Amino acid sequence: MRPAFSERTFEFCFNAEFCRKFSGRLASHPQIPSQKMEKDLGYDVEFEIQAGRFTGSIFFQHKVASFAEHRVGTNAHFFDAHGGSYYRFGVDNPQHNVLQDLSLTKGNAFYCAPAFHKRDDLSTYFFADRVGNYSVLLDPADVGAIQDNARHNVSYVQGGAAFLHSEQRRFEKSVSASREKPPEFRRQKINEDYVIRLKDELIRKTPERRVRRAISAGVDALRPLEQVQLVLARVYDVSWILIE
Repeated sequence: MRPAFSERTFEFCFNAEFCRKFSGRLASHPQIPSQKMEKDLGYDVEFEIQAGRFTGSIFFQHKVASFAEHRVGTNAHFFDAHGGSYYRFGVDNPQHNVLQDLSLTKGNAFYCAPAFHKRDDLSTYFFADRVGNYSVLLDPADVGAIQDNARHNVSYVQGGAAFLHSEQRRFEKSVSASREKPPEFRRQKINEDYVIRLKDELIRKTPERRVRRAISAGVDALRPLEQVQLVLARVYDVSWILIE
């Protein structure tokens, strides 16, 4: 059964509720990229959250899901994975990989999807500030990158298991969005492997060829940490300082 509301409607309702619930923690208004930028960035909205003396970001890619209550031939593997009814949404492979990279390098990136599909339910939950109570957050880093061009889906039940299909991979956990505080920030260990991954990602994603050429000559001779600091400073106008 297809959802009775659009992804854009769900996105608006969820984001509005998130802003109301956590207004005291927001460091900025929601950052919403254009549709063109969304393809490159992998997310629908970024919320900057105050965490003690620091500010971190939470990224959501909103989805709406179809609901299946009965087992039929075409959905048997989804139904059997959950042992009963389930929700399912299709995955955009390039978008998934971008969102997965974002989760690995910056943390706190989630698919956000409702565990309901009726228009009346959305209206009821919206006015009761309970859209998040009946939504799930799924970290794409739990299931890893998609390496082929096949069609993939995510299936889930609220409070239960969630999977990436067709090669079935289980999300480590399905996080409820019903908390009275935002999802906890992932703690990232800053070691040599992380710095190298971050350096490779920054150089790969540097958008302008002339900027890429401008930094490449001096970058290769530097240590990975120095390369990261140079790229951040010259391309993104950001200083990254590590304090023990």
